[in-house]
Amino acid sequence: MKVTTFLLLLSLCSVPAFSQNVLESFDPNQTLTPERCYDVVKTVWDGLKLLSESYHAETSQKNEFESTAEYTARVQKSKDEYVNKIRKFYSDNKLNTRVYSVWMKADLAKYDADNQTYGLKSPTNILVQPKKNEVAISVADNKYVTLTEKNSGGYRRAYVHLNTNPEFTWFVNKQTAQEAKNNEANIFFKFSFMFDISFNESANQINLQIVPKKLALMNQGDNFTFWSDDIR
Repeated sequence: MKVTTFLLLLSLCSVPAFSQNVLESFDPNQTLTPERCYDVVKTVWDGLKLLSESYHAETSQKNEFESTAEYTARVQKSKDEYVNKIRKFYSDNKLNTRVYSVWMKADLAKYDADNQTYGLKSPTNILVQPKKNEVAISVADNKYVTLTEKNSGGYRRAYVHLNTNPEFTWFVNKQTAQEAKNNEANIFFKFSFMFDISFNESANQINLQIVPKKLALMNQGDNFTFWSDDIR
């Protein structure tokens, strides 16, 4: 994972109080539903958007009594403060340590008894905010999870989903496969992730990145794990 330098270092500067722990109502130890996952992502996105709106309102135009040099200096000062506020938001919400998880339904497509493989799909789409000029959401490169944007109902929508087209291949013996099939209603993927935040100075845009950490195939009823993989 690549993290912008200013997010790896705690600022030594004094930053005016702005952000609080906006995620305090979300317990990282509780696996989220897709709807609750949307709430977590939107809560972080909304906090960053407020910072962006405040910065752009301060710097959008030159005051008639300002010289060009004064305006340029004010914009630079505001940008420095803006970056510090982003950094503080990142720190206040412990985004460098909190890991969240969400249930994503697993469909057992078909078992191949000769090769002892099960094809797996997931129909779950987690709604997130589409790319905006001020704040863009992305998913860090990995082989399991991606973000797709598309037009739907006259609106631009974005979804986080598993890459199950083609299907995932699960290598599993027949007995375990039969047990999973008998409990298919309770078979879910558990997707674990963190957040990263960086500032694209050339685009004047905050990037909120979802960083996949782990994917597991589980029986939601008894929390039994059939398979898991750490994502690096």
